[in-house]
Amino acid sequence: METSIKEIVKTFKTKIVFHPQYRQACSQIQDAIEDTEALGEPVCALLCGPSGTGKSTLCNYIRNYYSGDSVIRREDGTYENLPAFYCEVPSPATVKGLITNMLRLLINETPNGTIEKLTHQLITCLKTAQVKIILLDEIQRLCFNTVSEKVRLDALQWIVSLLNGVGIPVILSGTELCRDIRREDAALENRYPYLAELSHFTYEAANDSELFATLRHLDHAMYEIANLEKGVHLNDPTIAAPLFVASRGNLKRMRLVINYALKTCLRRAGGRDLRISDFFSACQSIDLPNNLSVGNPFAMPYDDSLKLIMDYQESDDDEITVHP
Repeated sequence: METSIKEIVKTFKTKIVFHPQYRQACSQIQDAIEDTEALGEPVCALLCGPSGTGKSTLCNYIRNYYSGDSVIRREDGTYENLPAFYCEVPSPATVKGLITNMLRLLINETPNGTIEKLTHQLITCLKTAQVKIILLDEIQRLCFNTVSEKVRLDALQWIVSLLNGVGIPVILSGTELCRDIRREDAALENRYPYLAELSHFTYEAANDSELFATLRHLDHAMYEIANLEKGVHLNDPTIAAPLFVASRGNLKRMRLVINYALKTCLRRAGGRDLRISDFFSACQSIDLPNNLSVGNPFAMPYDDSLKLIMDYQESDDDEITVHP
């Protein structure tokens, strides 16, 4: 890929749209951080939602938002400064493996010892690095993926011990499986009053719906960043509907299709005009595991796309179980 095209696509990829659901989730995490500072004890948030809804992106946004100078100089020396510490839970996951991974990121070497010794070392390193927020991503690997109930409870109790030791918020991020893990330990539930949830988009044709508003913001950013001259627009229903069919409202998969279409447009000789054929090419090349159609969504008539979406959303509503 030519350098200029690569830079355009890279810049566009970093564009985050804070639609209402995303803004609410971000606000709840920030509330937890602010409450901790005000109360002097850890107040935490659980971020959960299906894969592709932007959890890791939000964690990295929070990390960058609260970042500061990499070092602090004091009278007694120079110290590493790491206001927000992000760590992805390794797979396969164990408590000891997570502690080891966190320490490896902090000290650039692999430590040894018992869980108790490693936990003490971790708390010391976190305090030395001036960490104010911890973000643990993919927490379902530690609590659900191929682990027993005992291992899960041990992991949750270790998180409580970590909270008590560091006295700062630990933001947990994981799939929808993690929604109720707070209920499994009373101490954990007390520490996690905030639940930030993300979900896939639903298809609503109104211009102010979350889907169309997000596509409109992405479209504006894409045309501006890539300096496109003319062409189709993401929030045009004839583009938005097949995008939804291709992804079932999964934002990550939609953006992958959009990025590919943009690359195809930029590589074409002549003027930079975004075409529906660019999206057709994207769906021909990209694996679409959530595709609602049998073939390429951008080869379908618009009305057929709408019918597939309607049938899908009606069947999805039928499967929802209301819990007391």
